[in-house]
Amino acid sequence: MKTLAKGILTAFIVTLSTIFVFGQKGVEDGSRFGHGEDSITCVRNLSLYRSNVKNRDYGEITLNSWSIVYTECPKASKYIYIDGIKMIEKEIRKTTDPIQKAALVDSMMHIYDQRIKNYNEKGKVLGYKGVDFIKYSVNSVENMQAGYGYLKESVKLQKYKSKAAELLTFMQASKALFSANSIEGGQVVEDYGMISEICDYVINNQKPGYKNIEKAKPSIDQVFETSGAATCEDLVPFYTTKFKETPEDLEFLKKSTKMLRATKCIDSDIFFTMAEKLITLEPTAQLAYELAKITNLLERYDVASKYYLQAIELETEDVKKSKYYYELSHATRALENKSLARSYALKSIQFDPTNGHPYILIGTLYASSSTECGENEIEQKSVYWAAVDKFEKAKAIDPELTEQANGFIASYKPRFPKNENIFMYLGKDKLGTTYKVGCWINETTIIRASDK
Repeated sequence: MKTLAKGILTAFIVTLSTIFVFGQKGVEDGSRFGHGEDSITCVRNLSLYRSNVKNRDYGEITLNSWSIVYTECPKASKYIYIDGIKMIEKEIRKTTDPIQKAALVDSMMHIYDQRIKNYNEKGKVLGYKGVDFIKYSVNSVENMQAGYGYLKESVKLQKYKSKAAELLTFMQASKALFSANSIEGGQVVEDYGMISEICDYVINNQKPGYKNIEKAKPSIDQVFETSGAATCEDLVPFYTTKFKETPEDLEFLKKSTKMLRATKCIDSDIFFTMAEKLITLEPTAQLAYELAKITNLLERYDVASKYYLQAIELETEDVKKSKYYYELSHATRALENKSLARSYALKSIQFDPTNGHPYILIGTLYASSSTECGENEIEQKSVYWAAVDKFEKAKAIDPELTEQANGFIASYKPRFPKNENIFMYLGKDKLGTTYKVGCWINETTIIRASDK
């Protein structure tokens, strides 16, 4: 004896085969119930099966009555298709036979097609069809392509009426097909752009279903971000166009700059343009620092300085402030303002006393000032005493800088004035005594002679 599940499967397949092979009995005139005896049969069976379904009775009697209504009066009620999907879905979930499951999924797709034929709502129904086909069919590239096609057409037709599940499944299908080398990365970006625009519009305008889409949006974003399809080549033109459309959209600017950052596209013009706009709307230390780094690399040191100072003002962590001041010092040096560069380097030390790099920088600033400071050899070469003091300090507080500091010391010690010149300009017995270096340096150091 057949089990109930097998009986239902057989009934579904026979019913659907009858429909597509022999035509729809009694529905040639397109009326709702038909006429005469056919009309009575339809009304009776519709009432019977609907009553049973409301009581969650999905047995053979219910199925037989549903089959009569489905085949003889397909326009009697939209519930014919809604209930049909529920009954067949119940059997799909129960069966473990792959052949039976495939046949049931095929029957489910036919029900959706018949609903579109008799009640239109093509975009809406294709959404349901696409989600269910991907959910229940065998996981293959061919099936994923079919489900993706249903959903893509649905989203284009429904647009802002699309459901959260359909948008998320569509994005997942796009990612899966890209992973299977079935579509290009640019198509995934295009799909995400369409989905994202729909989500943003529905959420921002609180259209029906916006709460569900609001919950689904982070998952949609994550699917795209982890797809591997987001390359600079694809993202830059996409975001360039999008930015022109919504230049004041704060959430878009935050998400797009985050994506460009994640895909290492921050050297693109569009990242800089959007980041500059974003920082006017919602300033952050991280964003100011990124803009400082970009403009610094472009040798736009005056602009870089502005963003470094903004990053410092917004930053709350001392170690980061120290880093920003140190890099600002380098940018200021490039602007040939050595005194201000030293001031920033000292600020860097103030916020992180364990950082020896600013001392290295100050030392090189001093050493580079030899020709600028003083009238005679002693005054000019005294800058090397002050410079070496800083290199010694750097390795004293940060042993990891020992090799670098020693390299500078070895380079500049031979430039100390010779002993006879010290005697000539300063007098005898001056070695080891203090000396005030003039010029912008204005520091006290120790007199030393070159050993070469």
